[in-house]
Amino acid sequence: MKPARLTIVLAFLFTFGALMTTTSPAAYTNQDKNKGPGSMKLMETLSIMKRVFLDKSERTPKARLPEIIPDLKAFLAPSEFLKFIWFGHSTLLLNLDSRTILIDPVFHNASPVSFLIQRFQPPVVKLKDLPPIDTIVISHDHYDHLDEKTVRFFKDKTTRFLVPKGVGAHLRDWGINDSRITELGWNESVHDHEITFRAVPAQHFSGRGFFDRNETLWASWIIEGKFEKIYYSGDSGYGPHFKEIGNKYGPFEYAFIENGQYNERWPDVHMQPEESLQALLDLNAETIIPVHWGMFDLSLHHWAEPIIRTHTIARNWNIPIITPRLGEIVDSSHRPNSPWWEEVAFAKTETVPDRHIVIPELTTK
Repeated sequence: MKPARLTIVLAFLFTFGALMTTTSPAAYTNQDKNKGPGSMKLMETLSIMKRVFLDKSERTPKARLPEIIPDLKAFLAPSEFLKFIWFGHSTLLLNLDSRTILIDPVFHNASPVSFLIQRFQPPVVKLKDLPPIDTIVISHDHYDHLDEKTVRFFKDKTTRFLVPKGVGAHLRDWGINDSRITELGWNESVHDHEITFRAVPAQHFSGRGFFDRNETLWASWIIEGKFEKIYYSGDSGYGPHFKEIGNKYGPFEYAFIENGQYNERWPDVHMQPEESLQALLDLNAETIIPVHWGMFDLSLHHWAEPIIRTHTIARNWNIPIITPRLGEIVDSSHRPNSPWWEEVAFAKTETVPDRHIVIPELTTK
């Protein structure tokens, strides 16, 4: 096999290999009664690998996505209500009760191989230009949520890291002092000033290489300030945990819910748009902010399909939705929901669309 092709194969196996494993689930899967990913046979995996890496005609935008350079001074101005900025995919910057919180920060590529799974475009704000960060929250250790280069940038800062159990080992290997790392199991919480951070269940899996599947925990997060309570899904398939979280900890003003990188081959670990919106209703959350789309090509759907479907369904179900441009500051007085992605020229999808899941027991507010 030629070196270039071998590199592509290795990169795929590192990034997606957990989906094809047939080994029994590891400790966290059993302990937390999580389904984990399904398994795929080798030939099916190779077929998907070919499409993922060689057929990109419609999975990346044909023009630069619109962005707004944020006024960080205005962002940091004191407010009783949440402010946030979406940087693409699942990276979020929050200002809650005058505390800065960075969620799943990935400012580089989303692969162990630098030239694969690259960003659609550079970050709208560089790491060095971010305001001082009080807390970084990590949902799990996959490359599109835990970026080693980004973490190392904070090595000599005072930023505190909140991570699921086991993930702290990665951070310590990358130079983060143990005193700045707090590891939580599901339904465990920690207080920072007047904010409560709680790790809660998700239906996903973990691992960054060939031999570490599910050796660390994954989680969704509840962040509760003096006046507002928000939910961040991390990565998750649809399941009863959403209703359980809603019943136990809801309601929520905002829910940042994964939307994208789904496929009918891995329904247990990522949600179709219909499921993401049903999860919002289960959570007893008021407004959805779709994340996990718009910056990386990690599945087989058109790059804009997730937000097109989600925006349409939210309108049909009368669900409030916020769809900011990259870098746009969102607060209580500015809640953008215009379909800005329509401004971007993109090729028409020619492949067979992914299956649209219908949930018969649809509940409404």
